This record gives sequence, structure tokens and C-alpha cells, in this order.
Amino acid sequence: MDKENYDELERNIEETALAGQVGQQAQTVAAAQYYLNKQEQTLAEAQLEVETILEEVYHNLRQDISYIRKDGTLAWKDNPNPRKRILTDEGVERIMQLLKFYINKNTLLSNFSEEQIKQRMLEFSLALNANIFMKYEFYFRKPSLEECKEKLFKKLEEKQKIKKFANEFLGKPITEEQIRKDVFSEIENRVEYELKKIEEETKKNNLREYELLFVQLKSVVEATHNRAWRGEERGSLRRHMNVSEILGSGSNSGKVKESGGALKWLKG
Repeated sequence: MDKENYDELERNIEETALAGQVGQQAQTVAAAQYYLNKQEQTLAEAQLEVETILEEVYHNLRQDISYIRKDGTLAWKDNPNPRKRILTDEGVERIMQLLKFYINKNTLLSNFSEEQIKQRMLEFSLALNANIFMKYEFYFRKPSLEECKEKLFKKLEEKQKIKKFANEFLGKPITEEQIRKDVFSEIENRVEYELKKIEEETKKNNLREYELLFVQLKSVVEATHNRAWRGEERGSLRRHMNVSEILGSGSNSGKVKESGGALKWLKG
């Protein structure tokens, strides 16, 4: 091979090697940038994720039972005794509809002053309080007839035990069957009244939970608004993205410099 053809072949080899190095470097930079972008996206999604908050509120309103799976994650199961629930299904759904208007990404990414947060919380508190007060029978569960009957039978059983103890204490001979007849005869004409009384007592016990329920709902909405105070949530995301951009640009420039050094041998 003459010298001219040899020199041309050498130039082709050098150009091919250089193109390969540049292409590989471009792929490395693109992969790094893709990773940083995915990291930013994951961070933003995690920071603005509100479904976990809403899900926890929902299960707490239903008084479901929480437990930890084998993989360490939190899970929920239905209350084994739904008769102990305070709220109706309709009440839970209505409260969740209301909360979704306040606990969302739009709220988190807002820019509220302290005065605006106080005003919004005042409006929320007054509206929630008035709505539940005016429609408490819609929100709070009342016992079924079967539940009332069970409670009445338990009440009568307790009365029988007390009467038996009283007669034994006084030394009066009386059979359990006679005690049972005496107890039932006492309410023979008052069964409906007793059932209604039990229903009202149960409803009142559920209503006594209202103040605590109100404070809990107000607290979770207020916490969401405080994250949006002066655009803090939005600013926090922006700061994270700026840091990622700086790290990304730093790694890119380092790669270019490294590539420049690696290609120097081609010029030698």
C-alpha cells in the first residue's frame, strides 16, 4: 500500500473512532439527564401526593382497622363490628367530597397569605359546623331495630341478675323463672318506649363524638393550607429542581472535559 492510501485509511479510522466516542458520550449524558428528570418527577409526585392523606381520613371516618403487611406497608380492613361505627356511609362520602375541595394539588401549589388562610379556615369551619348541625341525622348513624332489641335483652338480663342477687341477699326463696317473669312483666306495656329510649341514647352517644370529629377535620385541612403559606410548597419544589439542574449540568461538563482528555491521544 502506498503512503497516500495509508494516510487516508488512517484518517478514516481516526474519524470513525472519534465519532464512536462522541456518540457514546452523548448516550451517557442523555441517560444521566433522563435519570435526573425521573428523580425530579418522582420527588414532585411524592411531595404533591394527597391520596394517602385522603385514604387515611376515609378509613378513620369509617373506623376501619389498620394493620401492617409482611412487606411493611400500611393496609386497612373493615371494622369487624360495623355497629360501633359513628357515621353513616352517606355521611362519610359527603365529608370526603368536601375534603377533596381543600386537600388537593391546587391548594398545595397556591400562594396564600396568613390572612387568607385564616379567612378560608373560618369559612370552612362555619360551613362544616352548620352543615353537620342541620343534617346530623344524615351524618350520624342510628341503630337498627335489631340492635335496639339486642341491647334491650342485655338490659333485661342485667336486671334479672340484680333481682336474683337482691333476693338471695334478703334470703327470699324465688326461682330464676319467677324472676324472669317479674322483670318482663315490668316492661310488658313499655317495650316500644324502651326500644325508642335505647335508640335515642345510642344516637346521643354518637353525637357526642361531633366535637372531636370537627377538630380532626379542621386540623387536616389547616395543615394542607399551611403548606401553601406564601407559596412554600411551590418554592420547595423549585429549589429541589434547581439543585437537580446544577448537579446535572455539573456532571455533564465533567463528562465533556473527560471526553476531551480521552480524545487527545487521537491527535498525537
